[in-house]
Amino acid sequence: MSFKEELNTKNKIVAGTALFKSIVAFEDDYSIKIPDYQRPYVWNADKVETLINDLQYHIEHNSGQPYYMGSILFFCQNGGYEIIDGQQRLTSLLILDKIANNGQSILATHTDKIQFFFNSPISKKNIVEVKNFVKDYKTDWLQNNWKTVVSDLAFSVIVTNRQDDAFSFFETQNNRGVKLGAADYLKSFHLRELREEEGKQIAFAKQWDANNTNQFLNYLFNQVVWRGRSWKGSNVWYESQDDVLQEFQKKTRDPETKNQVQIFPTVKNKIAHAIRYDENDGILLDTSPIALKSHAINYPFALRQPIEKGIGFFLYSERYAAMYHFLFHTEHSKDSELFKFKEFYKSVYSHSGMSEYLKSLYRLCMVLYYDKFESKHIDNFAKHLDYFIGVYRVELSSIYDKTAIRILRDKKQNLLDIISQAFIPEQVFDFIMENTNDTVFRDETIPLVKENGQILYAVRSNYKRALLKYYNKEDQTSLKALKEWIKL
Repeated sequence: MSFKEELNTKNKIVAGTALFKSIVAFEDDYSIKIPDYQRPYVWNADKVETLINDLQYHIEHNSGQPYYMGSILFFCQNGGYEIIDGQQRLTSLLILDKIANNGQSILATHTDKIQFFFNSPISKKNIVEVKNFVKDYKTDWLQNNWKTVVSDLAFSVIVTNRQDDAFSFFETQNNRGVKLGAADYLKSFHLRELREEEGKQIAFAKQWDANNTNQFLNYLFNQVVWRGRSWKGSNVWYESQDDVLQEFQKKTRDPETKNQVQIFPTVKNKIAHAIRYDENDGILLDTSPIALKSHAINYPFALRQPIEKGIGFFLYSERYAAMYHFLFHTEHSKDSELFKFKEFYKSVYSHSGMSEYLKSLYRLCMVLYYDKFESKHIDNFAKHLDYFIGVYRVELSSIYDKTAIRILRDKKQNLLDIISQAFIPEQVFDFIMENTNDTVFRDETIPLVKENGQILYAVRSNYKRALLKYYNKEDQTSLKALKEWIKL
C-alpha cells in the first residue's frame, strides 16, 4: 500500500483499506510515531481479553476473511506518519505480536520504523498490566495462530498531509470521543460528488448531521438499510464496514442528468390504483393522487432500488432515517393502525426483555413492510411477524447473533424477499402462516410462576407473559391458540 504518490499535492486527504501487516510496512523510508498530543495508552486487561476472544472466534469461524478493526488516521509530514487515531489498537496488537513470538516480533524488521515512545506513567502502567495478563492468558493459542491472525487483520486508513486536518481529526476522535464509522465515510464520499455546488454541499451536510444524532446513521445503514438490501435468498451474513461502504459507495450510480434523480415504481408514485368498468365509458383507470410532500418519508424511493451518487444518496438516506423515526419514535393517533402497531411493539418487544438480536430483525422487517405497503394492515403484520419470530424466542434458551440469520435461512424462502416482492399484504401473511411451525407454542411448558423463589426460563417466561397480557389472556397458561388470537 502506498500513499506517497497521492500525497504529493498540498492539502490532500487519501483513504483506503489495508491489512495490519501492510500498515506497519507500507513505505520503504517512513516512520510511524505517536505525537505528543495523543492521549496515554489506556487499554487494560479486560479490553485486551475481549480482543483476543474476538480474534479467536474469527479464526475458528471466518479464517481467511478480513477481520476489520476500524479506522486509523495518519498525519504525513517529512516522510513520517503521526498517528492521529488508532494508537490504542496498534499498540495492543504490537504487544500481542511480541508475546506471541517469545519477544522476537515477526514485525521485528520494522521496529526501527515503529517509534512508539510512552512517557506517561498511565501508559507504562497499562502496558505492563496488559503484558503480564497476556503472558498468562491463552499464550499457546496466540503462538499457534498469530501468523494467521496478522494475515487477516484489516483497517480503514486515512492519511492527510495538512496539519489543520490532523488536529481537526484529533479533536473529533479523542476530545469528543466520536469514532469514524461507515456514515462518516459515506457523507464525505457523496459530498465530494457535489464539490462544484457548495450550496448543496452545505444543505445536505447540515441535514445529514441533524439525522446523525448519537451516530444513528451508522445503525441505520449497518443494521437496517444494508441488511434490507443485501439479505436476499440464502445470502445472509453479518455486515463488515467494508460491505456497507461497498454497497453505498462503489455500487452507487452516476446521475444521468445533473440535479435529477431517477425514480423507480413505488407506492408513492404509481399513477393508478384500480381499473374500473363503466357501462358508458368502458374501462377506466382510477388514478392515484401524486403529491410529493416536503417530509422526507414521502420521497418516492424503494429500499432495494439502485442509488445515485450525491443528491440521490442523500435524499434516499433522509427517507429511511425519517421512516425509522416515524415507525419507532413518533406518537400516532389512537385510532390508527400505526398506534396499534406501536402498542404491540412496546408491550411485547420493548418491555419484555426481548433479545436485541430479535428486536433488530423485527425492526428491519417492519421497515421493509412500511416501505412496500405503508401503514396498510401494519398492525396485523406486526402480530404475524411476532408469530414468525416468536417461535425461536420460545424454542431457544439463548439467542445469539446468528439466530436472526437462522430465522431467515430456515424457510424455503427469505421473508425479506417475500415482503419486497409481494403485491398485497395478504401474500406476506399467508407465507408466514404456512411457514411457521407453531408446535412449540402448542406444546411448550415454560412456567409463568416462580418455583422455590427462582424464576425459571426468565426471558422466555417474560415474553410469554407479555403476549398473554397483550391479548387479554392472562387467565391462560399456554400460547397454543396464538394463531387464532392473531386472526381475531
